Amino acid sequence: MADNSHDPQTLTRRSLILSAGGLGVFGVLSARLYQLQILRAEDYTALSENNRFNYHIIVPSRGRILDRNGEVLATNKQDYRVELISERIDDVDFTLDRIEEVVSLSSAARERIHADIDKHAKFTPVLIEDNLTWEDFAALNIRAPELPGVIPKVGEGRAYPYEGVFCHVLGKVGKVEQGDIDDDPDPLLRQPTFRIGKEGVERGAESRLRGKSGRLKVEVNAVGRIVREWPEENNKAEPGEDVWLTIDAKLQKFAAEQFGEDVGSLVVIDALTGEIRTMLSMPYYDGNQIVSSISPEDYEKLANNPLKPFLNRAIKGGYQPASTFKMCVMLAALETGKIDLSERIICTGHMQIGKKKKYCWHRRGGHGPVNLHESLQYSCDVFYYELAHRVEIDAVHSAALRLGLGRAYELGIHSKDDGLIPSQAYSLQRHSRRWRLGDSLNVFIGQGEIKTTPLQLAVMAARLANGRKAVNPSLVIENDIPSFAELDIDPNYLRVIQEAMFSVCMVPGGTAYRAFPLGPNGVPMAGKTGTAQVHNISASERASGIIRNQDKDWQDRDHSLFVGYAPYDAPRFAVATVVEHGGSGSGRAANITRAVLQKALEHDGLIEPVAELDTSIGDEL
Repeated sequence: MADNSHDPQTLTRRSLILSAGGLGVFGVLSARLYQLQILRAEDYTALSENNRFNYHIIVPSRGRILDRNGEVLATNKQDYRVELISERIDDVDFTLDRIEEVVSLSSAARERIHADIDKHAKFTPVLIEDNLTWEDFAALNIRAPELPGVIPKVGEGRAYPYEGVFCHVLGKVGKVEQGDIDDDPDPLLRQPTFRIGKEGVERGAESRLRGKSGRLKVEVNAVGRIVREWPEENNKAEPGEDVWLTIDAKLQKFAAEQFGEDVGSLVVIDALTGEIRTMLSMPYYDGNQIVSSISPEDYEKLANNPLKPFLNRAIKGGYQPASTFKMCVMLAALETGKIDLSERIICTGHMQIGKKKKYCWHRRGGHGPVNLHESLQYSCDVFYYELAHRVEIDAVHSAALRLGLGRAYELGIHSKDDGLIPSQAYSLQRHSRRWRLGDSLNVFIGQGEIKTTPLQLAVMAARLANGRKAVNPSLVIENDIPSFAELDIDPNYLRVIQEAMFSVCMVPGGTAYRAFPLGPNGVPMAGKTGTAQVHNISASERASGIIRNQDKDWQDRDHSLFVGYAPYDAPRFAVATVVEHGGSGSGRAANITRAVLQKALEHDGLIEPVAELDTSIGDEL
């Protein structure tokens, strides 16, 4: 058999097959390289970048909250904190033990850290502790090489320069809850270290204060530690807006000083614009303590304090208005024609109602013959017991609503109370019966089933002072000029009420006569005192002699109220003051109101400053 392996033709055929195979393999490799390096270059470049670079969310600076004059009420401070990224840590508890050699961590804090790790993605930073001292922060930085995944960081925390005076207005910021995330897709809310507005203006103006997040490109090493930052101009965070309030910071601080240790609330409103100049609730708490990782024990002490420092009494107090409600009854009696200005009702100190007696609180021996004007000036309860026989509750309900009671006001702080102004419909719904005379006897003097807030009482005073517009209160300064509906009250009836309120403060015999006028030149004002009984006086107590307020235990003393406005002839500011267990309304509440109204007029240049204010006037009225 012939050997043709060296046949030239055979060699050529083999060469061609091998060459074709080689070209095919080369073509496949070339095509694959083309696909990887040309067609999918961007995809693989991105994957490569992800191996070397990470992107961090930049939390924007929160906007400040300022008073009407630019005084800073809420701002940001440098905050030293430490965070961890769990995907870079083998043993979280071991790492926390090492951290605790520098920073003390409670068992509750460790539980919270584990909960945050379980709740969030492993690459998301979780807050271990904030508000660190510089010494602790420096010590953690020194140990950073030994603690992979642990990041000492300089951030921002909330600060309140006035401490607690504005805590009920400003509210607070706090940890984001699941409900917040469900309602808002903003990626900032998924950052465990981010804080969101929880109460007050902090919550109401959250969308303006928050700002917009940015993105920071960072280069990391093999263990994930940041070695370099690559800021990108188009990914910067946008800080939140500053929010300006109508509040006068100095006036509110002055009002708090007048209260001292007393419990209660005071609201001052511009009677022309509705702007709230002061909205004080006493006692208050230090907002800085709340946002600075307050211990559970200290928080419980505040929450369980019987004086309720967390309660915003200005808008959620729920007080019986006492005799300050008599202006609403006066208006209803005038509008229904149930009383004539010249008619006099004899006050003997009580009125017999069936087998019971209803007493006149202000004068046990009686006021004698009293007309409508004098009934307010002297605060004669018997006069209003008589009106309870004549005027339907729905007429009083209508008058009270038009004067601003019985409704909540949207101030942008997500906390309000409608109060309670009763009516026939209310009685049918609440008690399944029609309204009775006995109900009116209490409500017509501001007791019984009636509830108002200091804010509502201040609005009532502002509407009475304005006389034309249904002024609504505002707390946040907006660009739009407010417009108010007509008050829908006969000016002649308003004039009757205004003149009677003037007599309360400026005419001998008025229940607040000794507490006013205002300023060195005697600026006149109008107002009404109120004394809300904490408990009914029994027949045996009356027979044995009524114990004076100052001789009772604090919690058994009557509440002291005052509403009014000044100046009388050109109204500017309306006010409502409630002092819990403060005794007579002509005493403590009137005294505080006098001082604050005088200061408000000084701040606006309407009267000359008083060198030293007499704060003893009215204490024993």
